[in-house]
Amino acid sequence: MTDLTLPIFPLGVVLFPGTRLPLHLFEPRYRQMLADVRASDGRFGIIAAIPGVAERDLPAGRIGCVAEVTDVEIMPDGRANIIVTGRERFALTAFVEHEAPYHVATGTIVLDEAGASPVALAVAADDVIASFKRVVQAVRTLNDDTDPLPDLPEDAAQVAWSVGAMIDLDLPSRYRLLAERSPAARLTQIDHVLRKALPDLELQAAIKQSKE
Repeated sequence: MTDLTLPIFPLGVVLFPGTRLPLHLFEPRYRQMLADVRASDGRFGIIAAIPGVAERDLPAGRIGCVAEVTDVEIMPDGRANIIVTGRERFALTAFVEHEAPYHVATGTIVLDEAGASPVALAVAADDVIASFKRVVQAVRTLNDDTDPLPDLPEDAAQVAWSVGAMIDLDLPSRYRLLAERSPAARLTQIDHVLRKALPDLELQAAIKQSKE
């Protein structure tokens, strides 16, 4: 059953639920989209583009994220800097004909599936958070950065998305993380990335400290 009808913004980025993303709107069609959504409920859909695939040829089932506009700066020439916050995920059903200059599509809400117990999920999330803090500490040592560590959510199902939004991942990896319906599997994906990066980062940080 179709749950949503949304303006659609295909982009070469992935928006995760519960995270914030800055966007610069310069095309006239997306300036109009911004005006329209601000006059409505402030929401549109972001779907990761597929290289070589036309926007309206994105396949049914492609996962996107509802973006809620939370901050807006309109420039004198009509361009806009906005910040959106990710809300629920949706699966693209179909693009629909619409008088607007931007794309409009229908979609269905995508929910997580049942899986690991809350206790097991919390333990996995704590492991990811511990690894993430080590990565951030090493990077900040290398960059002489003394800013405090970023806050992470208490909801274990949200942790992988929040960490994923802050680390270097390629677009396919980000899309897999968005589309994964198992919170435990999302944590495993992120934990693998962090643990792979840790040895080299901590070695570099230790070498830097030893020279100071």
